[in-house]
Amino acid sequence: MRYLLSIVIPTRNRQKYAVQSVKQIYNVTDDRVQVIVQDNSDDNSLEALLSKESFDDRVKYTYIAKRIPGVDNYAGGIAASEGEYVCCIGDDDGVLRQIVKVTEWAKAHNVPVIKPGVQASYIWPATSKEFPDGCLNLEYTDSSYFNVNPQEELIPFLRSGCTDLPNALLVKAYHGIVKRELFEKIKEKTGKYCGGLSPDIYLSVSLSLNCSSLLCLNMPLTIFGACRASTTGDSINRTNVSKLEDAPHFIGQPYTWSEKVPRFYCGLNIWADSAMHALDDMGAVEQKKLYSVEKLSAECLLNYRKYKKEIMENFYRNNCDKNELKRDILGYFPSHCKAKVKNFVKGIKPVASLYRSIRDKKQEKENAEVFVKQGVSNIIEAEDIISSTISHTIDTFLENAKVDMDGVIK
Repeated sequence: MRYLLSIVIPTRNRQKYAVQSVKQIYNVTDDRVQVIVQDNSDDNSLEALLSKESFDDRVKYTYIAKRIPGVDNYAGGIAASEGEYVCCIGDDDGVLRQIVKVTEWAKAHNVPVIKPGVQASYIWPATSKEFPDGCLNLEYTDSSYFNVNPQEELIPFLRSGCTDLPNALLVKAYHGIVKRELFEKIKEKTGKYCGGLSPDIYLSVSLSLNCSSLLCLNMPLTIFGACRASTTGDSINRTNVSKLEDAPHFIGQPYTWSEKVPRFYCGLNIWADSAMHALDDMGAVEQKKLYSVEKLSAECLLNYRKYKKEIMENFYRNNCDKNELKRDILGYFPSHCKAKVKNFVKGIKPVASLYRSIRDKKQEKENAEVFVKQGVSNIIEAEDIISSTISHTIDTFLENAKVDMDGVIK
């Protein structure tokens, strides 16, 4: 391979953010790192912006004029990459400079996959009304690490109805570090690098089926960005739910929606649908039996009352147990609240409000931020602050971690 690490950035119509992300990565890495920019924008103006910078040939730009599905743009970036390891990020994201030496360490110790922590996030200016000038968040980090078998971890994820992605210990191409040979295994099996509607989820499931050792860190190596034109930005402003036919993912491709997922567009359903496609494409028949329509239905009922009809149609189409659905809904609440939710079908609206209140308080407590800085103008400035703050933590991890010849943490 020509490079140690390829950073893959699929992009569409977010030129001003993409050029900043490429610049940030280029400036903090060296000739061991390649940056792949896969551009499916309405025009190639990003190419002109990139050409104004002093980039050498390790920045590889490809423009596809014809509108293609997002998964194809993603797959094209992976196909174009020349690194022994691959990390996929969004066009408003960034990477920490320490990602290079951690990847070099992984190669030296035969570690196939690393799942960094997700503690670093950056809200670009003009994305959130709360933080109009941009905001950097860094949650608690330390030098701890542990190893899991992602094939085993796939089981609770499927049993959750594919709803528990944030806590799932699965292989992540998106903001993870993955040996390229694992992507090739997927292509050999399916004829493509990724499918479904969400390449992130499709690859998480597919890669996890092909890997038995995943190293998890409690420190970030990348930065999750959110800009006005991103799906993360939509989540912040609560605008990413719609009728299925209005979903942006379908543009440019014929697509068969999974019969095990309610027919409306939201993050939960995109996750579940893409996971089902990955299992089908990989021939994972036994794993698919573990998937819980009831769990997904309960989560959707609690969050998307407007689409109750679609949720229950899917529920009954899959011959699910209504008593199990009731148990799943009650399971989201502490015992002292359960009396309020017994009539869960008729009273779902107040139940949803109660659920969200409990969930948000729990999330607020669990994800207490230890560092918040407002007025951060771009991803370059955000990375500099984060890298300086946690450099000692990452160095401590590299000094202390010991790995055997099979890449399993001792």
